[in-house]
Formats: sequence, C-alpha cells, structure tokens
Amino acid sequence: MKIRKRLGLFLSRWPRVHRLALSISLTLTPVHLKELFIGTRAWEQEWAEVHLNKRNDWGDEGKDVIKSYWDSMEHPHRRFLVDKICQFSPGKILEIGCNCGPNLYLLAQRLPEAQLYGIDVNAVAIKKGKKWFSESGINNVSLNVGKADDLGQFQDKSFDVVFTDAVLIYIGPDKIRKVVEEMLRVARKGLLLTEWHVFETENSDKNGLGIRHCGMWKRDYATLLQECSSPENVLITKITGDIWPEMNWQTVGAFIQVFQK
Repeated sequence: MKIRKRLGLFLSRWPRVHRLALSISLTLTPVHLKELFIGTRAWEQEWAEVHLNKRNDWGDEGKDVIKSYWDSMEHPHRRFLVDKICQFSPGKILEIGCNCGPNLYLLAQRLPEAQLYGIDVNAVAIKKGKKWFSESGINNVSLNVGKADDLGQFQDKSFDVVFTDAVLIYIGPDKIRKVVEEMLRVARKGLLLTEWHVFETENSDKNGLGIRHCGMWKRDYATLLQECSSPENVLITKITGDIWPEMNWQTVGAFIQVFQK
C-alpha cells in the first residue's frame, strides 16, 4: 500500500485534520496551481485529458479510468439519481459532464422511449461511450463533446430534465453563474444537481459562487439559484451515507432540485 494511502487511512480517524491535510496537499497539485491563474479552464483541460493519467475515482487501481466510470453503474447514488429523474416522467434528458455515460445507460433501461443526450469535455470518454452503447444495443442515447457553459446548440426549454453528477464541484466562481443560467435556459421541467453544498449555519458563501472544500468547490445553491428561481421551487436534500459512502459526500454532498414553472 502506498504511503499516501496509508497516511490517508491514519488521518481519517480525525475528519477535520484529514480534510485540512487533504486541502493543503491538493492546493499544491499542478491543476490547482493552474486554476489560480486560468480558473475553471484548468479543470476543463484536466478532464479533457483524464484518460492519460492514473486518476481513478472508483478505487479500481490499474483499470482504465474511463472504463472505471462505465463499471461504476451499481454505485448507490446513481440509482438514487435515476429514481429522482424518472419522477418527472421526462421524454428528453440532458446530462452535463456525462463521461462515457453510466447514468444515461441506467436511464435508457428505465426510459427506453426517451431521448437521452450527454456532453463531456473528454473526447475519448465520448468515443468509448458510443462504442459501449452500440455494443449494448441501446440507440436512444446521443453523446457529444461539449462544455457546461456552452449549450448554444440547444434551444430554450428543449429538455424536460437537465442534470449533473459531481461536475459543478470543478466549476469555479468565474463560470458557475453562466453554467447555471445555461442549464436553466434549456430545462423545461426541472434541473437536478448532485453536488457539494454549504450546509453550515453560519454561511461563509454569501454570494453562492463557491468556497473551496478539499480542492474542489462547494457552494450555497439556495443563494446562487435565488437570482433565477423562487425559493419555493428549490429543494435541497442532504446525501446520506447509504447513497454515497465517501466521507466528503456524507459531509457536504447534496441533491438539489429546481422545479421549472
């Protein structure tokens, strides 16, 4: 076992110390240093080339990073997310930051008559996703390369539901407003976000643009969304350990629903 992993397990006994140590170590990584100068573009470049490095979010060491996403379909948060989306009885759905499409695969099984679309900055993930969908005999999913703040190819209210899954944690203050505005513009029934939210009683994110948490971004979505949606149309639910066992998601993970009127 690598030294870094051993140290992480040791520090996990003290969550606050662990988060502080993790934040410090992440701040010194190349992508975070680059983010200080070019903002969210640093993360866009990182994810566009994620298949070239050894990053793996699902614990499958040695496995191709894109394949690890495809094989993570049984993660409990995906089933929870799909259930919430299906409650809207959608006929047309868009996922922002879909990677190779594991969420869309599950949706295609539940909603075989729906039109499903996904965009992602990683061209390799899109290519592999198309191949795996074709091999699975699924033909109602369309994947394309694209960015969260550039949805100009889609008309207003062209999707019943638009959703993200751990994507906006990489979108900084320089782009988050544009991203949310674009998603709401193309959503007809609802916007669903699985992201990191500020739950503290004393809110340190007064403008909703985001504050750093373990190298990524958490934000007060109630504040961010108040400029474009009424409070009664926004529902924020804390993610529990049975939905996403990882510590950060238990601490700040949230499921945010915006009901369009």
